[in-house]
Amino acid sequence: MKRLLTLLCALLLCSAPAWAHKGSDAYLDVRQANAAPDAALNLRLSVALKDLDLLLPLDANADGQLTWAEIQAATPAVLTLLQAHTGLDTAAPGCPLTWRYDGLERRSDGAYLRAAAQAQCPTGAALAWRYTLFREQDANHRLIVTGALDGHDLLATASPQQAQPLQLRQASSAANAANAASPSAATAQRGIAATVLDYLGLGMHHLLEGYDHMAFLLALVLPLHLRLGRQAAQSTQRSPWWSLLRTITAFTIGHSITLMLATFGWSQASPVWVEPAIAASIAVTALLNIFPVPVLRPERLALGFGLVHGYGFAGLLIEAAAPSGLLPWALAGFNLGVEAGQLTAVTAWVLLSQLVVNQAWYGRVVVRGGSALLALLAAYWFWVRVF
Repeated sequence: MKRLLTLLCALLLCSAPAWAHKGSDAYLDVRQANAAPDAALNLRLSVALKDLDLLLPLDANADGQLTWAEIQAATPAVLTLLQAHTGLDTAAPGCPLTWRYDGLERRSDGAYLRAAAQAQCPTGAALAWRYTLFREQDANHRLIVTGALDGHDLLATASPQQAQPLQLRQASSAANAANAASPSAATAQRGIAATVLDYLGLGMHHLLEGYDHMAFLLALVLPLHLRLGRQAAQSTQRSPWWSLLRTITAFTIGHSITLMLATFGWSQASPVWVEPAIAASIAVTALLNIFPVPVLRPERLALGFGLVHGYGFAGLLIEAAAPSGLLPWALAGFNLGVEAGQLTAVTAWVLLSQLVVNQAWYGRVVVRGGSALLALLAAYWFWVRVF
């Protein structure tokens, strides 16, 4: 019992980031100057100042506030860092980059420094993007790559941990290289399948690092006494497994609706109210585990609050500015990834809970005690996000 409670407390207290839906992300936009196959590439890379502060002392006086003077002073060092950890790789003679400062931009999780560069790459040559920024500092960091290359939309993700650079295009055949006057003959493009797979991984990663979403899932499943074995074969309406299926399905429907609406621009929601509302959803669900209200069934809570969580998920896809031609495939892959992550998290809890689910004190200690901890954590998140 003590071990389980210790693990539960650690999972809750270590999940303290207030804006948990937005992890460490950087954004790269790659575009050709014109439709010619040998046209120069224009690149813009945006990296969060809060992430760069892990590598460089941007906050020179350590007062917790970044001033314009501090950013200006640190910019040369930032550009040198980008120069060392990024680049375009080709089989032919390379196309070196020289980054220059291109301004600051505001995103949902704070200010980003934007750098720009131009490269002239060999016609028809294979092209890959090398990115190792934050490899040693943050295993969860991701780079979102968008733009247009050789007349085709480009959409991909990369991790600094991956062994190989991100393939942007493959080399053309010898015949096509010899007849490279046509942009369509110049390269073999990343396909739809690559986009779906990239965003499936991104969705799963986003779910599993979204501590507030994980906390909400835990609040939903805590009161369900999910036992493996003989009792798992029950099929009545009162079976906890049937309740789990209804609840998870309702939550999936809820967040899928708003994720789609927000991604396609049919509905908008500001993080200013979405993030506190997500924290409130955890607190309400946890408190209802302690003080149940019969009319507020878990699946109803999951559906209603799922609509709010969907707006939280949509933030990453919206900020990635995916090309319209690949956006539906990115959305499909991302949503599948979220569901895969959700199933992984629920399965992990079911297996872990088997250690104590048959104990007489399970309801009092795990359900009520765990729900109280979740409510306190959610209250803290709500306070930080509002004030």
